[in-house]
Amino acid sequence: MNVVDLFFVILFFGALAAGFFQGTIRLLLVILSFYFSTVIASLYYQMLADIFVSELGGQRFVSQYVAFALIHLLCFVVLTIVGIYSFRYVQTPHSIEMLDRIVGSVLGIVVGGLAIGLTAVLLWNLFIVRGLANIDYPITRWLGGQIGASFMLRFFANAVLPSLYDLIDPILPDAARIIFQVQ
Repeated sequence: MNVVDLFFVILFFGALAAGFFQGTIRLLLVILSFYFSTVIASLYYQMLADIFVSELGGQRFVSQYVAFALIHLLCFVVLTIVGIYSFRYVQTPHSIEMLDRIVGSVLGIVVGGLAIGLTAVLLWNLFIVRGLANIDYPITRWLGGQIGASFMLRFFANAVLPSLYDLIDPILPDAARIIFQVQ
């Protein structure tokens, strides 16, 4: 098990624990934040990618991935904080607390699968497909080797994310496909 596999396992169990301890309502807010972040990022990533290409002189596909990831991450964090802050006083009745934790755990697995799957696709496309691992820096070569040898990365990118994407594809904009494509 390499470093990337260990990182993904820790993230997955962290998402599971967050679902268990935060409960259904907060995880539903996180899932809604994730969805709206994906919609917002798919609407605006082209404009930011154009700025990256014109100002920084980068390659178009790398600029698109980075722009989508930055917008998605920023919107996700902001929307999640706003949602959880807005519902901070909501408590589930004690009689259904265990059911709330079980459903929250399942939703935590879904959120973890989406987040890890998107991270896996981004890392694979940037380091392996687009050749970032071939840049002559020790850290990029090492990280590229770790990514190329990672079983968990391929599992989340090729099995988990496409399965979850098939469920949410009808409600996502077409521009969101750039991030969900596995090559």
